[in-house]
Amino acid sequence: MNKTVVVKISGKWINPEKPTIIGEYARVLNKLHGEGYRVAVVVGGGRVAREYINAGRSLGLSEAMLDLLGIAATRLNAMLFTVILDDLAYPDVPRSLEEFLQAWSSGKIVVCGGFQPGQSTNAVSAVIAEAIGAKLLVNATTVEGVYNKDPRKHPDAKLLRELTVDELYNILVKEQHPTAGGYELMDPISLMIIKRSKLIVKIVNGAKPENVYKAVKGGNPGTTIKPE
Repeated sequence: MNKTVVVKISGKWINPEKPTIIGEYARVLNKLHGEGYRVAVVVGGGRVAREYINAGRSLGLSEAMLDLLGIAATRLNAMLFTVILDDLAYPDVPRSLEEFLQAWSSGKIVVCGGFQPGQSTNAVSAVIAEAIGAKLLVNATTVEGVYNKDPRKHPDAKLLRELTVDELYNILVKEQHPTAGGYELMDPISLMIIKRSKLIVKIVNGAKPENVYKAVKGGNPGTTIKPE
């Protein structure tokens, strides 16, 4: 049984405004670690990243520079979570896949933010999963799962419990706005990596950290994206 898992957590949940939820996530990862799972974590930038990006955009910065601002915010959130995990976690936040792999060899939980401009933290989580041979990526996001259309715009949107990568691409490509801070549920790069790696992706509501535990243990509290 492959017990290597990558968990992507939205910056909505790992940030200075959410100490209670951060503590709950730390307990979930502690529990998984105690059950023999090896866990890599990727944290998004959330509101802090968007505020810096919006300020930079109003000052005329390029999209690449705005991405760098957003990446800095993700790394700050990642460091916050690393500190909370204490001895369970590798003490530094890797800035590249090479640095991540070096940290991963320590045997500890490794927490990352973004790596480079043009690459969302969803893509980072997918490439990390590919690099370490994980078969499961759990994405703790801000929605219940994948809907057949954007539920923020369409009240009649329906939650989908299971679909393929191509089906997800067809749903999301209509909503994508690939600017700094504009990455939605998944971007095209992350979907490409997920497809070629034959990853199973479980998208869950990150407001309840226990959903991550349920997803890792075989449940489907949100939406499961299966390989072709």
